[in-house]
Amino acid sequence: MNKFFNNEKIKKIEKIDNLTIISTEDSKYCIKKNKNKSVIDLFKYLRTKDFLNFVDINLIDDYEITKYVEKIEKSSNEILTELTYVLIMLHSKTTFYSNITLDEIKDQYEKLTDKIIETKKYYEDLFDSNVTLLFPHPSMFLLIRNISLILISLDKSKYYLDKWYEIIKDKKRIRKVVNHNYLKASNFLSCDNPYLINWYKYKKDSPVYDIESLFKENYQEIDMIDIFNIYISKYPLLDEEVFLLATRLLLIDKVNLIENDYINTIEIRKKIDYLNKINNFLKNYMKD
Repeated sequence: MNKFFNNEKIKKIEKIDNLTIISTEDSKYCIKKNKNKSVIDLFKYLRTKDFLNFVDINLIDDYEITKYVEKIEKSSNEILTELTYVLIMLHSKTTFYSNITLDEIKDQYEKLTDKIIETKKYYEDLFDSNVTLLFPHPSMFLLIRNISLILISLDKSKYYLDKWYEIIKDKKRIRKVVNHNYLKASNFLSCDNPYLINWYKYKKDSPVYDIESLFKENYQEIDMIDIFNIYISKYPLLDEEVFLLATRLLLIDKVNLIENDYINTIEIRKKIDYLNKINNFLKNYMKD
Protein backbone atom coordinates (compact mmCIF):
# COMPACT_ATOMS: atom_id res chain seq x y z
CA MET A 1 0.00 0.00 0.00
CA ASN A 2 2.92 2.34 0.65
CA LYS A 3 3.69 2.32 -3.07
CA PHE A 4 0.42 4.16 -3.70
CA PHE A 5 1.67 7.25 -1.87
CA ASN A 6 4.81 7.47 -4.02
CA ASN A 7 6.99 8.16 -1.03
CA GLU A 8 4.87 11.12 0.03
CA LYS A 9 5.48 11.89 3.66
CA ILE A 10 2.51 10.83 5.79
CA LYS A 11 1.72 13.58 8.28
CA LYS A 12 -1.37 12.26 10.05
CA ILE A 13 -3.47 9.10 10.33
CA GLU A 14 -7.02 9.26 11.72
CA LYS A 15 -9.67 6.59 12.23
CA ILE A 16 -13.34 7.53 11.85
CA ASP A 17 -15.83 4.65 12.01
CA ASN A 18 -14.70 2.17 9.32
CA LEU A 19 -12.50 4.74 7.58
CA THR A 20 -8.81 5.43 7.89
CA ILE A 21 -7.96 8.97 6.80
CA ILE A 22 -4.35 9.58 5.81
CA SER A 23 -2.99 13.10 5.34
CA THR A 24 0.20 13.56 3.35
CA GLU A 25 2.12 16.72 2.56
CA ASP A 26 0.09 17.28 -0.60
CA SER A 27 -3.18 15.36 -0.28
CA LYS A 28 -5.67 13.59 1.91
CA TYR A 29 -6.99 10.05 1.33
CA CYS A 30 -9.66 7.69 2.68
CA ILE A 31 -8.88 4.00 3.06
CA LYS A 32 -11.39 1.27 3.88
CA LYS A 33 -12.03 -2.41 3.29
CA ASN A 34 -13.44 -3.06 -0.16
CA LYS A 35 -16.81 -4.86 -0.25
CA ASN A 36 -17.29 -5.23 -4.01
CA LYS A 37 -14.41 -5.14 -6.47
CA SER A 38 -16.77 -4.95 -9.44
CA VAL A 39 -17.39 -1.25 -8.71
CA ILE A 40 -14.26 -0.56 -10.79
CA ASP A 41 -16.07 -1.96 -13.83
CA LEU A 42 -19.21 -0.09 -12.84
CA PHE A 43 -17.35 3.22 -12.81
CA LYS A 44 -15.90 2.47 -16.26
CA TYR A 45 -19.45 1.87 -17.48
CA LEU A 46 -20.76 5.06 -15.88
CA ARG A 47 -18.06 7.09 -17.60
CA THR A 48 -19.26 5.80 -20.97
CA LYS A 49 -22.70 7.13 -20.02
CA ASP A 50 -21.25 10.50 -19.03
CA PHE A 51 -22.24 10.07 -15.39
CA LEU A 52 -19.33 11.27 -13.26
CA ASN A 53 -20.85 11.80 -9.81
CA PHE A 54 -18.71 9.21 -8.07
CA VAL A 55 -15.30 9.25 -6.41
CA ASP A 56 -12.67 7.20 -8.22
CA ILE A 57 -11.22 4.38 -6.19
CA ASN A 58 -7.89 2.59 -6.32
CA LEU A 59 -7.87 -1.02 -5.21
CA ILE A 60 -4.82 -2.14 -3.27
CA ASP A 61 -5.07 -5.70 -1.96
CA ASP A 62 -8.50 -5.83 -0.26
CA TYR A 63 -8.66 -2.10 0.37
CA GLU A 64 -9.93 0.86 -1.60
CA ILE A 65 -8.24 4.25 -1.55
CA THR A 66 -10.03 7.42 -2.55
CA LYS A 67 -9.24 11.10 -2.51
CA TYR A 68 -10.71 12.79 0.54
CA VAL A 69 -13.63 15.02 -0.45
CA GLU A 70 -14.57 17.93 1.77
CA LYS A 71 -18.35 18.07 1.87
CA ILE A 72 -20.45 21.19 2.30
CA GLU A 73 -22.64 21.12 5.39
CA LYS A 74 -26.32 21.45 4.50
CA SER A 75 -29.69 20.59 6.01
CA SER A 76 -31.12 17.09 5.52
CA ASN A 77 -33.77 18.48 3.18
CA GLU A 78 -31.17 20.23 1.00
CA ILE A 79 -28.99 17.11 0.86
CA LEU A 80 -31.86 14.78 -0.06
CA THR A 81 -33.16 17.20 -2.71
CA GLU A 82 -29.70 17.45 -4.27
CA LEU A 83 -29.33 13.67 -4.05
CA THR A 84 -32.62 13.29 -5.95
CA TYR A 85 -31.35 15.40 -8.85
CA VAL A 86 -28.18 13.30 -9.04
CA LEU A 87 -30.33 10.17 -8.95
CA ILE A 88 -32.39 11.47 -11.87
CA MET A 89 -29.16 11.94 -13.85
CA LEU A 90 -28.01 8.43 -12.96
CA HIS A 91 -31.28 6.85 -14.08
CA SER A 92 -31.68 9.01 -17.19
CA LYS A 93 -28.15 8.31 -18.43
CA THR A 94 -28.16 4.58 -17.74
CA THR A 95 -31.65 3.62 -18.96
CA PHE A 96 -31.84 0.50 -21.08
CA TYR A 97 -34.45 -2.14 -21.91
CA SER A 98 -34.06 -5.81 -21.14
CA ASN A 99 -35.96 -8.82 -22.42
CA ILE A 100 -38.05 -10.68 -19.85
CA THR A 101 -39.99 -13.94 -19.96
CA LEU A 102 -43.30 -14.79 -18.37
CA ASP A 103 -41.53 -17.37 -16.21
CA GLU A 104 -39.25 -14.66 -14.81
CA ILE A 105 -42.24 -12.44 -14.11
CA LYS A 106 -44.10 -15.27 -12.39
CA ASP A 107 -41.04 -16.07 -10.29
CA GLN A 108 -40.80 -12.45 -9.08
CA TYR A 109 -44.54 -12.36 -8.41
CA GLU A 110 -44.47 -15.60 -6.42
CA LYS A 111 -41.45 -14.57 -4.34
CA LEU A 112 -43.05 -11.26 -3.40
CA THR A 113 -46.37 -12.97 -2.67
CA ASP A 114 -44.64 -15.47 -0.38
CA LYS A 115 -42.81 -12.68 1.43
CA ILE A 116 -46.04 -10.73 1.99
CA ILE A 117 -47.84 -13.83 3.31
CA GLU A 118 -44.91 -14.79 5.54
CA THR A 119 -44.59 -11.26 6.95
CA LYS A 120 -48.32 -10.98 7.59
CA LYS A 121 -48.34 -14.31 9.43
CA TYR A 122 -45.37 -13.22 11.53
CA TYR A 123 -47.19 -10.11 12.76
CA GLU A 124 -50.48 -11.99 13.22
CA ASP A 125 -48.69 -14.58 15.37
CA LEU A 126 -47.09 -11.83 17.47
CA PHE A 127 -50.50 -10.27 17.97
CA ASP A 128 -52.20 -13.57 18.86
CA SER A 129 -49.54 -14.52 21.40
CA ASN A 130 -49.75 -11.20 23.23
CA VAL A 131 -53.28 -9.87 22.89
CA THR A 132 -54.68 -12.04 25.72
CA LEU A 133 -51.93 -11.10 28.19
CA LEU A 134 -53.04 -8.94 31.08
CA PHE A 135 -49.79 -6.97 31.07
CA PRO A 136 -48.01 -7.30 27.71
CA HIS A 137 -44.59 -5.75 27.27
CA PRO A 138 -44.73 -2.09 26.09
CA SER A 139 -43.44 -3.14 22.68
CA MET A 140 -46.24 -5.67 22.27
CA PHE A 141 -48.83 -3.26 23.60
CA LEU A 142 -47.72 -0.81 20.88
CA LEU A 143 -47.94 -3.58 18.29
CA ILE A 144 -51.43 -4.61 19.45
CA ARG A 145 -52.68 -1.04 19.21
CA ASN A 146 -51.37 -0.69 15.65
CA ILE A 147 -51.85 -4.17 14.23
CA SER A 148 -54.58 -3.00 11.85
CA LEU A 149 -52.20 -0.50 10.23
CA ILE A 150 -49.60 -3.24 9.71
CA LEU A 151 -52.00 -5.86 8.35
CA ILE A 152 -53.90 -3.43 6.12
CA SER A 153 -50.59 -2.17 4.69
CA LEU A 154 -49.54 -5.73 3.87
CA ASP A 155 -52.92 -6.39 2.24
CA LYS A 156 -52.44 -3.25 0.15
CA SER A 157 -48.99 -4.47 -0.79
CA LYS A 158 -50.50 -7.66 -2.20
CA TYR A 159 -53.24 -5.66 -3.95
CA TYR A 160 -50.71 -3.48 -5.75
CA LEU A 161 -48.58 -6.52 -6.54
CA ASP A 162 -51.57 -8.03 -8.35
CA LYS A 163 -52.07 -4.77 -10.24
CA TRP A 164 -48.39 -4.85 -11.24
CA TYR A 165 -48.69 -8.45 -12.42
CA GLU A 166 -51.73 -7.72 -14.58
CA ILE A 167 -49.70 -5.16 -16.56
CA ILE A 168 -46.27 -6.76 -16.58
CA LYS A 169 -47.34 -10.30 -17.56
CA ASP A 170 -47.93 -9.14 -21.12
CA LYS A 171 -44.62 -7.30 -21.42
CA LYS A 172 -41.67 -8.65 -23.37
CA ARG A 173 -39.18 -5.99 -22.26
CA ILE A 174 -38.76 -3.97 -19.09
CA ARG A 175 -36.97 -0.74 -18.30
CA LYS A 176 -33.81 -0.94 -16.22
CA VAL A 177 -31.22 1.48 -14.89
CA VAL A 178 -28.12 1.40 -12.73
CA ASN A 179 -29.33 1.52 -9.13
CA HIS A 180 -27.03 2.77 -6.40
CA ASN A 181 -29.33 0.81 -4.05
CA TYR A 182 -28.05 2.25 -0.76
CA LEU A 183 -29.27 5.83 -0.72
CA LYS A 184 -28.61 6.89 2.83
CA ALA A 185 -28.01 10.63 3.13
CA SER A 186 -24.55 9.79 4.52
CA ASN A 187 -23.71 8.12 1.18
CA PHE A 188 -24.01 11.47 -0.60
CA LEU A 189 -21.32 14.15 -0.54
CA SER A 190 -22.66 17.60 -1.26
CA CYS A 191 -19.90 19.72 -2.80
CA ASP A 192 -19.18 21.65 -6.00
CA ASN A 193 -19.47 18.39 -7.93
CA PRO A 194 -21.66 16.19 -5.68
CA TYR A 195 -20.84 12.50 -5.32
CA LEU A 196 -22.61 9.28 -4.47
CA ILE A 197 -20.31 7.00 -2.47
CA ASN A 198 -20.44 3.40 -1.22
CA TRP A 199 -21.68 1.76 -4.41
CA TYR A 200 -21.10 -1.81 -3.26
CA LYS A 201 -24.82 -2.68 -3.30
CA TYR A 202 -25.39 -1.41 -6.85
CA LYS A 203 -27.43 -3.39 -9.35
CA LYS A 204 -29.02 -3.00 -12.77
CA ASP A 205 -32.76 -3.27 -12.39
CA SER A 206 -35.97 -1.24 -12.21
CA PRO A 207 -35.57 2.41 -11.07
CA VAL A 208 -38.10 1.50 -8.38
CA TYR A 209 -35.34 0.01 -6.21
CA ASP A 210 -33.54 3.32 -5.80
CA ILE A 211 -36.71 5.19 -4.90
CA GLU A 212 -37.52 2.46 -2.38
CA SER A 213 -34.02 2.79 -0.93
CA LEU A 214 -34.25 6.59 -0.80
CA PHE A 215 -37.55 6.48 1.11
CA LYS A 216 -36.76 3.58 3.44
CA GLU A 217 -33.30 4.87 4.38
CA ASN A 218 -34.43 8.47 4.98
CA TYR A 219 -38.14 8.35 5.84
CA GLN A 220 -37.62 10.22 9.12
CA GLU A 221 -36.16 13.28 7.37
CA ILE A 222 -37.47 13.16 3.82
CA ASP A 223 -40.54 14.91 2.44
CA MET A 224 -41.63 11.99 0.26
CA ILE A 225 -44.22 13.93 -1.71
CA ASP A 226 -41.89 16.81 -2.65
CA ILE A 227 -38.99 14.47 -3.48
CA PHE A 228 -41.17 12.16 -5.59
CA ASN A 229 -42.65 15.14 -7.46
CA ILE A 230 -39.12 16.29 -8.32
CA TYR A 231 -38.18 12.81 -9.50
CA ILE A 232 -41.22 12.10 -11.68
CA SER A 233 -41.14 15.60 -13.19
CA LYS A 234 -37.82 14.62 -14.82
CA TYR A 235 -38.10 10.83 -15.00
CA PRO A 236 -41.76 9.70 -15.02
CA LEU A 237 -42.48 6.18 -13.83
CA LEU A 238 -44.48 3.73 -15.92
CA ASP A 239 -47.75 2.40 -14.49
CA GLU A 240 -46.27 -1.00 -13.66
CA GLU A 241 -43.32 0.71 -11.94
CA VAL A 242 -45.66 2.75 -9.75
CA PHE A 243 -47.49 -0.42 -8.67
CA LEU A 244 -44.21 -2.22 -7.96
CA LEU A 245 -43.00 0.76 -5.93
CA ALA A 246 -46.20 0.77 -3.85
CA THR A 247 -45.88 -2.98 -3.32
CA ARG A 248 -42.32 -2.75 -2.06
CA LEU A 249 -42.82 0.36 0.08
CA LEU A 250 -45.74 -1.23 1.95
CA LEU A 251 -43.90 -4.50 2.49
CA ILE A 252 -42.10 -3.92 5.78
CA ASP A 253 -39.51 -6.28 7.21
CA LYS A 254 -40.14 -8.38 10.29
CA VAL A 255 -39.18 -6.49 13.41
CA ASN A 256 -35.98 -7.87 14.93
CA LEU A 257 -36.98 -8.56 18.53
CA ILE A 258 -34.30 -8.87 21.20
CA GLU A 259 -34.28 -9.23 24.99
CA ASN A 260 -34.22 -5.46 25.51
CA ASP A 261 -37.84 -4.36 25.31
CA TYR A 262 -36.92 -0.68 25.25
CA ILE A 263 -35.11 -1.30 21.94
CA ASN A 264 -38.02 -3.45 20.71
CA THR A 265 -40.44 -0.62 21.42
CA ILE A 266 -38.29 1.84 19.48
CA GLU A 267 -38.10 -0.55 16.51
CA ILE A 268 -41.86 -1.13 16.42
CA ARG A 269 -42.45 2.61 16.74
CA LYS A 270 -40.22 3.11 13.69
CA LYS A 271 -42.27 0.59 11.69
CA ILE A 272 -45.49 2.36 12.61
CA ASP A 273 -44.15 5.83 11.82
CA TYR A 274 -42.80 4.55 8.52
CA LEU A 275 -46.11 2.95 7.50
CA ASN A 276 -48.06 6.08 8.41
CA LYS A 277 -45.78 8.15 6.17
CA ILE A 278 -45.93 5.64 3.31
CA ASN A 279 -49.72 5.40 3.42
CA ASN A 280 -49.99 9.19 3.45
CA PHE A 281 -47.58 9.40 0.51
CA LEU A 282 -49.45 6.79 -1.54
CA LYS A 283 -52.78 8.59 -1.09
CA ASN A 284 -51.41 11.26 -3.40
CA TYR A 285 -50.42 8.91 -6.23
CA MET A 286 -52.54 5.77 -6.24
CA LYS A 287 -55.82 6.05 -8.11
CA ASP A 288 -57.43 3.07 -6.40
